[in-house]
Amino acid sequence: MSEPTSALHVQRPAARLRANLTIVLISWGVFGACWFNSVQGAPYTAYAVALGAGPLMLGFLSASAVLGVVGQVFSSYLIEKTGRLKLIFLTVDLIQRPLWILVGALPFLIPERYGPWRLAGLLGLTFLSSLMGSMGSPAWIGWMAHVIPVRIRARFLGVRFRLATITGMITALAVGALLDRNSSYPVFFAIFGFAAVMGTIDIAMFIFIPRRYEVRPAEPTPLRTIVAMPWRDRRFRRYLYYAASSAASYTIMGQFLILYLLDGIALGKFYTNLYLLVIPLAVAATLGTTVGRQISYYGNRPVLLVATLAAIPLPLMFGAAGHDSHLLLANTAVLAGMVTAVLGVAELNLLFAMTPEAKRSAYLAGVALVAGTVGAAAPIAGGVIAQSLAHWHLMLGGFRFTNLHVVFLAATVLRIIHAAVFVPRLPEAKARPARDLVADVFRGPMDVAGVAVRRVKRR
Repeated sequence: MSEPTSALHVQRPAARLRANLTIVLISWGVFGACWFNSVQGAPYTAYAVALGAGPLMLGFLSASAVLGVVGQVFSSYLIEKTGRLKLIFLTVDLIQRPLWILVGALPFLIPERYGPWRLAGLLGLTFLSSLMGSMGSPAWIGWMAHVIPVRIRARFLGVRFRLATITGMITALAVGALLDRNSSYPVFFAIFGFAAVMGTIDIAMFIFIPRRYEVRPAEPTPLRTIVAMPWRDRRFRRYLYYAASSAASYTIMGQFLILYLLDGIALGKFYTNLYLLVIPLAVAATLGTTVGRQISYYGNRPVLLVATLAAIPLPLMFGAAGHDSHLLLANTAVLAGMVTAVLGVAELNLLFAMTPEAKRSAYLAGVALVAGTVGAAAPIAGGVIAQSLAHWHLMLGGFRFTNLHVVFLAATVLRIIHAAVFVPRLPEAKARPARDLVADVFRGPMDVAGVAVRRVKRR
């Protein structure tokens, strides 16, 4: 009788682990991706413009979406004080997702004669949504660090990312096509309402993961200590500089790239989502598991360096596109998808590796505070540039440069600095040299070409 009992005890934890991992995979991979890709991209920008937003307001809207990450500081304090990872995550995220019903209802709740109040409502709800979502992030990461075993973490996150990108690709195409046919307020309300339902289901699924993974701290860490702790860690301070540079590099364009595609070259919402969301997500989906394997072999830093170098020309490539530049836009979208796949997995995996388990929430709060502050200032700066140069243009070689191209140029300069200065300084003891990764990337095609040449010579 002892053997069956022993086998039963061995199987139960494995079955429970599989069930938990399935929830983590399906929740965001299906429902969360539907939510995210219904409220991001062309729908949000087009909705803001329909409500009367100009370049400067778009900058503030982008800033409000980023500034909400400072909520991680308060979340980390609650985690340090209570250790209730599951409760904190569920509470704040179950507030966040239904907010998008109110976002879509603004034209019906606020009369047209009070137009500025509609924009104020959109600004406030966008910030509140970001704040709630960001407050849930440290709790989720701390919780999942226990749920997802270290030995499979990179590969699992890659699979999860791949499933989410497939779902997001389908959602973004459907939403873009619908809005090209009808961009009325009721349609926006239907889209954001659908997103709210999908997002709520995403969070509610985590109710079924037990909270026994939580670890209650012996003594709560004061709030001021939480803020200062990451900066006292000399090694982690380099990541904070990286986070600040990354936030400036990738958020300064804010909603302006979408505005350029929608209004600057009249691309339409379907094609805007196709090139900014769908194709990048499709590429990212095919690379999700590959990125996890490359990180496991080479380390996070060399993979991140190659990705940030590849991200440098993206703003100018998009800015060079015209209404009929579908080949250029498609190639740019493919490159953007490759960068997205790497950053999405490598940055999260690096955070898991660099943050100590006992104080992980405090470290994540430090990252959030830095990224949120810089990431909020950058799109406002972009909005100031775009607004102040609203009537400026320059004809050069038959191409018309506008205020938005100046913002794209600023983003390119920031990305060069980011790749040259901050990424190489990321601490990772066991990382292989980035040149080995680059050599292996090019060695594969060269080997194939060499085999083909030898076969031709034999003939």
